[in-house]
Amino acid sequence: MLAQITASWHPVQRPLIHVVESDDWHLEQQEDVLWFAVLRKLDWRLFRPVAAQYYEALWVFNQAQAAARLEKAATEGVASPNPESLAAATSRLLFERATMCEDAAVLVEWPVTTSGVQAPRTAPESVAPGVVPARLVGRAPKCFFAMLNAFLAVAIRGRAPEPEVVFEELQGNPSFARACGFTLADKKLGYRQSDVPSLRKLEQFDQIMAANQLWDQAALGRVAQNLKDGIIRAEDTVVHDTTHFHAYSSMQTIEIEPQQAANAEKQAAQPRSPESGEATSATTQAAEMSEVNGTEKQVETAQRAAEPKARGGAKKKDKRKRKSQAKTTKNCRCKERDRCPHPWVSADSGAGTVVKSGGKMYWAHKASTLSFAGQEVLLDAVAVSDAASHDSRSLEPHLERLFGRHPEMRGIIRRVLDDGAADDRELKERVRKHLSIQLLTPINPRGRKAITADLPRGIDHIRTSGTPVCSKGLPFDFLGVRHAAKQFLFRAPLNADGTSVCEGCPLKPACCRNGAERRNIAIPFARLPWLDPQLPQLSQRFSNIMSRRTVIERLHKLMKFDYGDDALTKRGSAAFQARLDKTLLAMHVVLAHA
Repeated sequence: MLAQITASWHPVQRPLIHVVESDDWHLEQQEDVLWFAVLRKLDWRLFRPVAAQYYEALWVFNQAQAAARLEKAATEGVASPNPESLAAATSRLLFERATMCEDAAVLVEWPVTTSGVQAPRTAPESVAPGVVPARLVGRAPKCFFAMLNAFLAVAIRGRAPEPEVVFEELQGNPSFARACGFTLADKKLGYRQSDVPSLRKLEQFDQIMAANQLWDQAALGRVAQNLKDGIIRAEDTVVHDTTHFHAYSSMQTIEIEPQQAANAEKQAAQPRSPESGEATSATTQAAEMSEVNGTEKQVETAQRAAEPKARGGAKKKDKRKRKSQAKTTKNCRCKERDRCPHPWVSADSGAGTVVKSGGKMYWAHKASTLSFAGQEVLLDAVAVSDAASHDSRSLEPHLERLFGRHPEMRGIIRRVLDDGAADDRELKERVRKHLSIQLLTPINPRGRKAITADLPRGIDHIRTSGTPVCSKGLPFDFLGVRHAAKQFLFRAPLNADGTSVCEGCPLKPACCRNGAERRNIAIPFARLPWLDPQLPQLSQRFSNIMSRRTVIERLHKLMKFDYGDDALTKRGSAAFQARLDKTLLAMHVVLAHA
């Protein structure tokens, strides 16, 4: 029977003598050394519940490792080989992706799993910086708070919060190690729980935090506390967008049968338009069909080669299609992987071909982000299960996730701003109906052609955005809406000096009748169904609202460069989500400090 061990916290006398290191005094005087000031004033009590869960998860992890070693020794050479072949596993993983399977979750989800091992309970009140749970056997674990400080400080310093970077900082900077709560190792004193941890211990800490979603809990707690304290003011408008991080892997291409490809295309994302900063279906197809190793130049070469097929200008010699995917591997070190019993898995789950404006393509992971429109504060960031998914697919599940994590926001948030990828009538209706939120996006033509028939006099054509253009090539200004007649109103623009462009125009007699000085036209709602009569996308009011959407772009810059970099050093969706959680946590810790 497993004994329950609970350490208790007893008040102790504060030291009468407090030693101040000269390095610490120097760092404290530097106004631009933000990380040191943040660590000094960090409210560690907020992270006590996470620390308690970490120590319990660490105990379970150590027990599982010991059990795995015994099982490996007992079953070596006895276990039956995995009957699934490499080709079958690759095909299975392909059709489990969100771009190939309609039922697959768009955002990364981790099921709740139990190991069956009950860890000794650790009371949150029993842990503190330098105080760890007591154990009957084994060495005392490294302090959770010191390692948390190290990862936070590295992110605040602008480096990627990954174990190898943290280890480098701790080993090469004694002042940094001391500020985090570590002591320098001394062979004469032997092992001390407070000594700077090894790279292996830091990797283990990050692995346990990620596997048990403790980075997520720490970030969620800090964001919720900032909302509660009023550091973040709740707004009625949020901004949604996606961003990508370069994957730490290479890709392979898989050929699929025409019928399988046709079925998958029905479930795949809707086409995207270059005018909205996204990729067209032809460009996306070129990205998926490119047999490359993930470099941008080679992807662009494959794109140009595929363009004639997308336009229908070349004969189809090969009806089989190819899709890019991470390689299939096994998480083991067996010499003969084809015969070992371990399952086949994706080498970098979640990675895919991300297509951006200008036809640029990246082998990367994709994240969905949400922020308030007026404060430039990141509210949440979550990994997309398949980076090749259409950007608009992450909006609904991410809003639902936000309300699940912060239920007090439901009813407060009434509007969400997104880019042209989400300009879809059905999507807007679902968001309005299920979440009571108005979705605003720029106009996305989606292959729509200009209107050239049955136009008012003097008008040459109507652009795909809905703007009329006169016979002299001048676009008209949006004037307003006549709801009773169900018409959009436009009028000729003004010159720089404030005079109408119609003055002196040779076409004015035929265009402006009855002595009118300026051409005015009315276009029925039915001819411009993509415009919203309640808040037309061509109006100045709409432009003023959408101008706040750029806040998300600045936040992406902060996430990817000011709190780390945009190149991942680990593989898999779990590691990518951990990176997002660490970045979100660091940003809100700094926000609370300010």
